[in-house]
Amino acid sequence: MAKLVELIGITHSPPYVQRFRDPNESNPGMLRAKQAAEEMRARLAAARPDVLLCLGNDHLSQVFMNNMPPFMVVKADRVQGPWKWELNSGIPRYDAAVQVDLAKSIVQGGFDKGVDFAFSDEYKLDHAFCVPLNFVRPEADLPIVPIFCNVMAPPVPPAHRFFTVGQQLKQLVEEFPQDMRVAVVCTGHLSLEIGGPTGTGTSAPDLDFDHLAVDLIGRGDVDGVMREFTMPRFINAGNYTSGVLNFVALMGMAGAQPAQHAECVSSDILSVPFFAWDLERS
Repeated sequence: MAKLVELIGITHSPPYVQRFRDPNESNPGMLRAKQAAEEMRARLAAARPDVLLCLGNDHLSQVFMNNMPPFMVVKADRVQGPWKWELNSGIPRYDAAVQVDLAKSIVQGGFDKGVDFAFSDEYKLDHAFCVPLNFVRPEADLPIVPIFCNVMAPPVPPAHRFFTVGQQLKQLVEEFPQDMRVAVVCTGHLSLEIGGPTGTGTSAPDLDFDHLAVDLIGRGDVDGVMREFTMPRFINAGNYTSGVLNFVALMGMAGAQPAQHAECVSSDILSVPFFAWDLERS
């Protein structure tokens, strides 16, 4: 049987790619974020996974407002990315085989657990997958199963649905009959305003929300998450803050256990979260 061994939550913010590469970078928060990303990479390597289950989103490149699944499993033989316009922004490439048998098993098994996953045999990874995977597994030597989550196109699934889907994903992985070690790489973000009042750039993060969100998820406080993670609260913190919901799915996969690592790192641009659950030690 498959075994879920490690859960990693990390940013996919494109500016961090360039800033991590800059030998002259001096911002303390940015330097800590780079160190934390390296720690997540080491944790993942120590877990010795055979497969990576990757939870992320798309930025209206693959799917658009007129055809938006809430949750979608990718079962193509292979996936690559990012899109051409993202390459022009310095987003690193990623190319990986897909563990198709596991992907199909998740889709099929979901019907019995109340989750009707959409699925796709044609999928291009955007930076929400390419950035975190290059941070934690740049070797691209493991098969992956990408799972798309809608966190930006209304109606966005509520927090309780992300938590439930995470719980069911854990069961579906562990019911898979092949002997394999499965780790999860999940990506999202904290408060984020794209465009802002002037229509350009991003606004300053809502630090109160960011630290609260990381604290609630890190402690496994399900009631607190369900109380605080609402669309009005997200909009108040920034128009794209709902990206934090991906981490609620990760929390569900952890069974609401406290994380071994939960950290909110604030730099000069954004707050970034880092989460880790070692399920073999918990």
